[in-house]
Amino acid sequence: MTTPEPEPTEPPDGDLRPPIFTITLTSPTTEQGVDRDADLVARFGEFAEVCSRFSREIVERSGTRRMASGADRAQLNMQVARAVFGKWCIEILSVLYAGRDARFQEIKKAVGGISARVLSLKLSRLEELGLVRRAVLDTHPPSVEYSLTERGVEVSKLGEPVFLYLQLTEGLSAEG
Repeated sequence: MTTPEPEPTEPPDGDLRPPIFTITLTSPTTEQGVDRDADLVARFGEFAEVCSRFSREIVERSGTRRMASGADRAQLNMQVARAVFGKWCIEILSVLYAGRDARFQEIKKAVGGISARVLSLKLSRLEELGLVRRAVLDTHPPSVEYSLTERGVEVSKLGEPVFLYLQLTEGLSAEG
């Protein structure tokens, strides 16, 4: 059976990002629970097929297919994956997506286990990739606030179904 967390209230800045849900799965003891989980898995399968068709269409429209072989595209995909999904990057993006914006120490505390040096390097890399915005605040002492750029929000939105699918199919939850 799935139990989504309650929807958060709309943030004061009017940001209308979809809420992040955590799916908690328990061993279904009724046929209804089994049917619901099977239905969700089937819906994710349909969603994956739509995404695959969309990706193929974008590749064809952009001319990427003509510019690179399958092996070249795979290599490019790996470079992108290492940059965005490298150690700590998903955690940082998740913190900023959930919290909208945060100062350096807030991110460090939320991520946990990351050194200040590594966090600084990762934030700089995510900024170079256009996923994170760094704003120096006019305070004494000066402080810095980080937030997702529009591109960072889009990447987070695109990744959310992947995490929901894995939570559903692997029985993962915040408690697990």
